[in-house]
Amino acid sequence: MTDSEKLDLLLVEIQEIKTEIKDIKTEIKDIQNDARTIKERVSRLEVGQSELKRELYKINRKIDDTYNLALDALGMSAENREWLENGTLKI
Repeated sequence: MTDSEKLDLLLVEIQEIKTEIKDIKTEIKDIQNDARTIKERVSRLEVGQSELKRELYKINRKIDDTYNLALDALGMSAENREWLENGTLKI
C-alpha cells in the first residue's frame, strides 16, 4: 500500500468521524431543546398547581362557612322550638 493510499484511507476515516461528530452535535442540540421544553412545561405546571391550591383554599373556606351557618341555623331552630314549646328562651 502506498503512502498516497494510506493518506486517502485516513482522509476517509477522518471524514466519517467528522460526520459522526456533526450527528452527535445535532442530537445534543435536540436534547437541549427538549430539556428547555420540559423546563417550561414544569414551570407552567408549578404555576397551575399554585392556582389550584388557592382555589382549594377558597373552596375549603366556603365549605367551613356553610357548615358554620348550618350549625347556627340548627341552634336557632332548637332555641325557637324550645321557646315555642315552653314559652321561655334560655340565654
